[in-house]
Amino acid sequence: MTYYNKRFIKLIRKTLHLTQQEMSNLIGIQRSCFAGYESGRSPGSLFFHLRMIELFGIDLRQPPHFHKIVFTDTGKIPVAAYQYLSQVEVYE
Repeated sequence: MTYYNKRFIKLIRKTLHLTQQEMSNLIGIQRSCFAGYESGRSPGSLFFHLRMIELFGIDLRQPPHFHKIVFTDTGKIPVAAYQYLSQVEVYE
C-alpha cells in the first residue's frame, strides 16, 4: 500500500526557489489547494500527484517508511536541486 508523503512538498518547493503561488501555477491548481497539500490537511488529488511526476519527476505516493524522495525522472529539475534533494532524508 502506498501513501501520500507530504513531508517532502515544502522541501521540494523551497529547494526550487518557488513560492506557493508559483508552484500552484505550474501545477495548475489554486494556491489554497496547494497549501492544503503542503500542510497535510489534504492528501492531494490524483491530478496533483501526476503533475508532480510530469513536471518534477517526483512521485509523492510512497510507503510511509520511505525517508527519501523517489525520483521517476532526474532530468526534470536542475542538477543542483536533484543533487541536494536526492541526499535528504526526512523523518517526522
